Amino acid sequence: MVSLVLGEASAAKMRQIALSNNTVQRRIADMSNDVKAQILSEIRLSTLFAIQLDESTDVSSCAQLIVFVKYIHSGELKEEFLFCSELETTTKSDDILATIQVFFESGGLQWDKLCGVCTDGAPAMLGSKSGFQKKIKELSPLVKGVHCMIHRYALASKTLLAQLQKVLDTVIKIVNYIKSGALNARLFRELCKDMNSDHETLLFYTAVCWLSKGNVLNRV
Repeated sequence: MVSLVLGEASAAKMRQIALSNNTVQRRIADMSNDVKAQILSEIRLSTLFAIQLDESTDVSSCAQLIVFVKYIHSGELKEEFLFCSELETTTKSDDILATIQVFFESGGLQWDKLCGVCTDGAPAMLGSKSGFQKKIKELSPLVKGVHCMIHRYALASKTLLAQLQKVLDTVIKIVNYIKSGALNARLFRELCKDMNSDHETLLFYTAVCWLSKGNVLNRV
C-alpha cells in the first residue's frame, strides 16, 4: 500500500521500522497456535497415540507439567511436543490428570485412542492405589503404563559397585568436557565422522532433573 501511494522509497523506509513487542508476541502466538492445531489434527486422525509426561519445579518454584505425544501419521510414527502447563497448587496425580483432561477436551482428543503412558517412578505417577497411571487406566482400560527408561538408568546408576561407579564417573567427565565447549564438540564430531560413528547421541549427564539444579549444563 505504501509503495502504491508514496512510492518505493517510502516503502523501503517502512520496511526498516522494527515491529513492536506486541506485534512480535502476536505473531509468535499465531505460529504456536497453528503448529498446535496441525498436531492436534494429526492426532485426531491417528488410530492410536501415546503420551510421555513429567512434572518438575524450576528455580522460581514454578511447577510445570510437560507432555510429549507419539502417534501414527501417513504410515509413520511421529513424536511431537504436545503442551506445557503450570500446576498452580499441588503436583498430585489428581492435579496432573485434571490438567491433561482439560487439554484433551479442548483439543478434541479421545481417551479410547490413548494406548500408552510413560512416566517416571514417583508415587504420584506409579502409585498402585492413587497413582496417575492407575487413574488413566480407569478412563482407558487398554492403556499400557511404562516406567521411563532414562529414570530407570538413573536409579540403577545410584547402586553401582565401586569399580563400575568409577568407570561411569570417568565417562561422565569425558562426555561433559566434550559437550561443554563448541570447539570440543566440533572436533569430536569430525573424529566420529572419520570413524563412521554416530555422535548425535552424546548428551550431558546428570543424576537429577536439570530444572531443579539450575545449571544449563546439567541436562539429560
